[in-house]
Amino acid sequence: MTGLITKLLIFVALMVTGYLFARRGTAGPAFTKAASSLVINVFMSATILNSVLTADLALSWAELGRVMLVVCAAIGCCYVVAAAAARLLPVEREHRTGFELLLAVPNNMFIALPVLEELYGPTAVFYCGLSNIPFNLLLYTYGIWLLKRDGGEGGFRLRDMFGAPLVSTLLALAVFLLRLPVPGPLRELIGTMAGATMPLSMIVIGASLSSVSLLDAFKNRRLYLASLIKLVLIPLAAWGLCGLFTADPLLRAVGTLIAASPSAIIVTVLTIKYGGDPIFTSEGILQSTALAMLTIPALVYFLL
Repeated sequence: MTGLITKLLIFVALMVTGYLFARRGTAGPAFTKAASSLVINVFMSATILNSVLTADLALSWAELGRVMLVVCAAIGCCYVVAAAAARLLPVEREHRTGFELLLAVPNNMFIALPVLEELYGPTAVFYCGLSNIPFNLLLYTYGIWLLKRDGGEGGFRLRDMFGAPLVSTLLALAVFLLRLPVPGPLRELIGTMAGATMPLSMIVIGASLSSVSLLDAFKNRRLYLASLIKLVLIPLAAWGLCGLFTADPLLRAVGTLIAASPSAIIVTVLTIKYGGDPIFTSEGILQSTALAMLTIPALVYFLL
């Protein structure tokens, strides 16, 4: 717990650094866009690849199938609870899709992955990387359908699913299954780039949320209900569901922490693209990200 809390405090310090620099105009939208692309396409991909190069993985096909089942259950749990909440709770019609996506789309790469790396090492990173498969599948099919249903423009494109994290996950899976040799210098390069993922990710998150006032995010009472469901109820449901599929505490922890991560920034990106209220989703992401620094240690302490 001491190590986790220390790591989360470092996360907060880095996010605040990115937030303040962006608010002061030192790191503008151009920096955020370029840095986000660099983190996702290069450094995060290196982290996923590095997980299979440094972890002592010896999974059978049945065990690999169980890992996929658990991460699919974790992501699927987010979407099922989100859909039920958006339809059963008194949410304004114009915010219903944003509310549902805030609950459904976890920040599995920017938050869950570095937390899992700190707690459990490269094996957990590899497991978390596999969650990109159901993450992209659901977001770019059901998620886009929700946004289009509300009258936004654009349509589903298959290529949108195959971003760098998913491609690097499939490549890491191929390296693992086929025992492909990786030259030493390339291993060292991948490991070096992987080390930059966490600090850059946190700075990018802070800078990305700089357009939203921290005070406004916490004054919006409607979002507290979303944060409660996203950060407490969904992780508890995922913890129980994952326990039905595995007795492995590491695998159960991976599924739980994926579900426990705050709302992903991609929700606001897609809301802007397809039509909606990006201020509402941005405030929800900022609030859930800040509160997750408290709820994640509590979940780890009491459940994992």
